[in-house]
Amino acid sequence: MSIPRNAGAGKMLLLPVLALAVLLSACSLAPRYERPGQDLPAQWKNTRLETTPLDTDWWNRFRDPVLSALVEEALKNNQDLAESQAKIDSAAAQAGVATAAMFPFVGLEGSAASQSASERAPNTVPFSQSGLVRSPTTYQGALQASWELDFWGKFRNRRTMLSDVLMSTVIGHEALRLSVAGGTANTYFKLLALDMQLATSKRTLKTRQEAFAIYTSRYKQGDITELDWQRAKAEVETARAQVHTSTLSVDKAEAALAVLLGCSPREIMERAMPRGKSIGMLPAPPVLPAGLPSELLERRPDIRAAEFMIMAYNANIGVARAQFFPSISLTGMLGTLSAAFGHLFTAPAGTWSYGAGVSLPLLDVGNNWYNLKDAEAQKKAAIAVYRKTVQTAFEDLRTSFTAQREADAVVRSMQIQVESLRRAVQIARLQYDNGYTDYLTVLDAERQLFQAELQLASALSDRLSSVVSVCMALGGGWQDNGERPGFPVISTEKLQTARPVAAPSPAENR
Repeated sequence: MSIPRNAGAGKMLLLPVLALAVLLSACSLAPRYERPGQDLPAQWKNTRLETTPLDTDWWNRFRDPVLSALVEEALKNNQDLAESQAKIDSAAAQAGVATAAMFPFVGLEGSAASQSASERAPNTVPFSQSGLVRSPTTYQGALQASWELDFWGKFRNRRTMLSDVLMSTVIGHEALRLSVAGGTANTYFKLLALDMQLATSKRTLKTRQEAFAIYTSRYKQGDITELDWQRAKAEVETARAQVHTSTLSVDKAEAALAVLLGCSPREIMERAMPRGKSIGMLPAPPVLPAGLPSELLERRPDIRAAEFMIMAYNANIGVARAQFFPSISLTGMLGTLSAAFGHLFTAPAGTWSYGAGVSLPLLDVGNNWYNLKDAEAQKKAAIAVYRKTVQTAFEDLRTSFTAQREADAVVRSMQIQVESLRRAVQIARLQYDNGYTDYLTVLDAERQLFQAELQLASALSDRLSSVVSVCMALGGGWQDNGERPGFPVISTEKLQTARPVAAPSPAENR
């Protein structure tokens, strides 16, 4: 409701209101934020990191310029990242809207209105007798101002909430960058492994075709049976089918890599993906220590983003609670009003007003109560998401550490296996040519060698991918003390200390 007053009475009303606004400006109905506790394993609490630091640009550790260039291209052109960047801009704009709502609104209004009155209305004196104009025109110009006082922290908590959403979006963008980099590296490694499998298949096909030509000649001469000749023919087609399968897999990997790089449709169809070192020449960073300090988990952007969402919903509870309390607004107007446009800007046409308005919900059929329960439920859901994110992080750490340690052992074992099977094939062929064994022994040896060579290529890719998994599990790697990571690490404790007084600006380093 608006309560116009004369100058003296207005001052008597507004001065106490302003004084009360100053006293309650630090009031906030949001619960005090506390980070959800986590039961961390003992070896993660006091471990010192004394190994060589792994930079957040971890892909450079593989010393493959082509891989580094591909990752940088993906980080620059990937469309998922472009969408994420736009979401950051949107979140920043929403935080700006919430900030603007904390300040007075000032607007300029102007109007010209004309209306006609009826002489047949009740108690109406004919206009010819009253001397009034039947169709008057009114011109008005005014400077309007209004300000809802934030007694209960509704606007400040909304601004805090949207600022936290902004920070969550920013850090979520860094999580996506990490995912895109990891996906690009893994796809590149898979492509190199498929190249190796394709080369193995072509080499095997050529060898079997040459052997089949010899067996065909011997079959025609009656030196071998038709059974051996048919088996040799079937093995040629097996190798040929594997060539086609590997060719298809290489093409699919190239197309997937092109999409990660943000290539245009024409490039997806026409561009050949570059290759650097062969998969067997790429170095793997050293195996990581078994225990790492728990602070490294705070470098994971997905965990930090999830925590900011808890903080956002915590502030939203304050917004919901404030709806139960009175809303007090100040209004003011300074302008002119005249029946003639030429007199609109003269001193006698001047007009002004100011006042205070109070509104208090009395009967809303539970609307505010349900809003509060919804806000509390959203915070509980955010806490569950945060805890699940931390659990997933430790799952990633456990599995990636084990995978990196064991994948290298798998590669070494398979390399020995391949060398042994190559020698076995030589022996089997020699024995067959001299009549000491049957052709089935040769086929078994060749099949085992072929499968082992294909599996070795996959094992090499898995070993490199396990390194990528460790880097991603650690949020991009670790660095020496004093160096900043590649994404914002926010001090939650500092934020907690500052929040009860005033919400920090989204642009501040929180």
